[in-house]
Amino acid sequence: MMRAKADQANGKPSAYRTPKTEHRYKQTSQYLKMSDGTRIAVDIYMPDSAKAGKKLPTMFEQSRYWRIIKPKSYLKFLYPRPLSLYRHEFLTHGYVWVVTDARGAGASFGDRPWELPPMDVEDSKEVMDWIVKQPWSNGDIGLIGHSYSGNMAEFSLLNKHPSVKAVAVLSSPFDIYADVLRPGGLPLEPFFTKWTHLNKDFDSNVLPRNLKFLRPLLSHMKPVDEDKGKKLLKQALAEHKFNSAFSSEKVNFRDDSPMSAKDLHPTKTRDVSGQILHKRYGADFETLGVDPCSPSDYWKDFDAAKVPMYVGAGWLEGSNSRAAVTRFLNYSAPGSKLILGPWEHDYFNISPFTRGGLSRFRVDREMLKFFDHHMLNKNSLAKDAPVHYYTLGEERWHGSETWPPKHTPTTLYLSADRSMRSTAPSLEQSTVYKIDERSGTGKSTRWDCMLGNVLLDPYANRKSEDKRNICFETEPLVENWTVSGNPSVKIFLKPNGEDCSVFAYLEDVAPNGSVNYVTEGEILCGNSMSEMFKPKYKTLTPMRSFRRADYKPFASGEVREVAIEMYPASYQFKKGHRIRLSIAGRDKDHFKTPAFAKLGDQFEIVCGADHASQISLPVETESYTLSGELLKSRETR
Repeated sequence: MMRAKADQANGKPSAYRTPKTEHRYKQTSQYLKMSDGTRIAVDIYMPDSAKAGKKLPTMFEQSRYWRIIKPKSYLKFLYPRPLSLYRHEFLTHGYVWVVTDARGAGASFGDRPWELPPMDVEDSKEVMDWIVKQPWSNGDIGLIGHSYSGNMAEFSLLNKHPSVKAVAVLSSPFDIYADVLRPGGLPLEPFFTKWTHLNKDFDSNVLPRNLKFLRPLLSHMKPVDEDKGKKLLKQALAEHKFNSAFSSEKVNFRDDSPMSAKDLHPTKTRDVSGQILHKRYGADFETLGVDPCSPSDYWKDFDAAKVPMYVGAGWLEGSNSRAAVTRFLNYSAPGSKLILGPWEHDYFNISPFTRGGLSRFRVDREMLKFFDHHMLNKNSLAKDAPVHYYTLGEERWHGSETWPPKHTPTTLYLSADRSMRSTAPSLEQSTVYKIDERSGTGKSTRWDCMLGNVLLDPYANRKSEDKRNICFETEPLVENWTVSGNPSVKIFLKPNGEDCSVFAYLEDVAPNGSVNYVTEGEILCGNSMSEMFKPKYKTLTPMRSFRRADYKPFASGEVREVAIEMYPASYQFKKGHRIRLSIAGRDKDHFKTPAFAKLGDQFEIVCGADHASQISLPVETESYTLSGELLKSRETR
């Protein structure tokens, strides 16, 4: 059967296509000198109408990498159409676009003592002050960013700049520890090492090694217009050598600090950034660990700006879907929106039921619709719900007032015979899983697209990978189940070591035996829940502290309840398909075993009676049943 076209289905968010008001624009670049003398590289994309004296709203973007990448000479035709998800659409509809290289990055001078340093906030204020004084500015600014630049847009809200009318934060982490450094308390390696190398390459004016396949097309960063001989660019690159490389090995727990002065280059930027954090947190800010450079520690300040925020992510891009949901749960500004689509980090379509490739959903027009509403008073969101999400399998967009959408929590209980039923075993039983060190998820997963590599056929080998795991399955469904929300797992574990890591995968098994990945969750089980810990932000499931004091190794023979939050999903399991929970003790491809944890080589899963191991699914349909008795134990096929 021919697969449907990517992203094309009924029920989309209201389509937005307005006539172009601009047909030509000019790109210029220059240096802006900050109050401390540091020169920041800025590009200005100016529609022709601004030259005629018309005052226009401005979109402001900060880039950690390169504000613009210079194509090879034979591809100069790309310059008139900026390489971006959305710049061109805004420029042709009456917006000026301003983008800067962050301090210590691109063609800008200065250094970066750590990532997301407070000096970026100071710089953003000065740039916005400059924007509103320009003859082409009408005094209104929209903030926008994807990935790292999304975090920078968010942090700019700390300035409470009166010109800012709306902000879009797309595909960006929220809690730096839980989303990037240690999902579930487990080191996200080799990703973090690759990201460190990427930063070093970008800061040295080298196209990163993981993007070497683009080298025939792209050259280097573009110097500003005044720097004809690249003399200033060379000076800026020399200052980048003082950027401090971040080592994830130093951060095992949330309260381990990446900002210890002894590990950083002694620069003025480091000292000023430390003074800013000292003023906010006190002299012992280093003892607070990762949080002083994480958006999650500032959300109340962001929210106090009362600026409508559009947050979004794809289903398969690291933990960014969870980050987007968390933002939406915590920000209260009227007019804020959430979108979750069938994408990876580069907005390629990842649905196994439609054609792959670059998404046909026009995220640029969706962003234009949002900013037109809040900056041009066009009432373009009148027909849209606050939440839009795409259901894989059904291949349809939906609207909702909330996340998760209305659903019925449905519990499936694990049995020692490797089945899942709607009732728990009456007697306690257990099954032993000997951990396979070769267990992994391959090289085309939610964790592999975060540095620019696209996913064309994600999780293609789940059937074979599951042979290394312990799997629990339902009997074939007698009708469709639509699961939309955050699934969660609760299992009772007895490892043969002081700790164990658990990776739980929710999967769809078709009648022909093919397996589709839906979502996952992972946890280093020694990171225990603490009654003394008060979460700093709202979540849909109980939150661990991931502090060193709350790490508790298992006692010999101890059975412990372990809760695992899975990443948000919307997926329709078809009639006749089975729901599978696949559990592993390792993901060799993406997560490193923490050096401090003494992991065993097997664990026992206890089921039934007082230890009812289970998975909870947010099922949208009100009527759903399993057909008869669940099948007996079966070997993974």
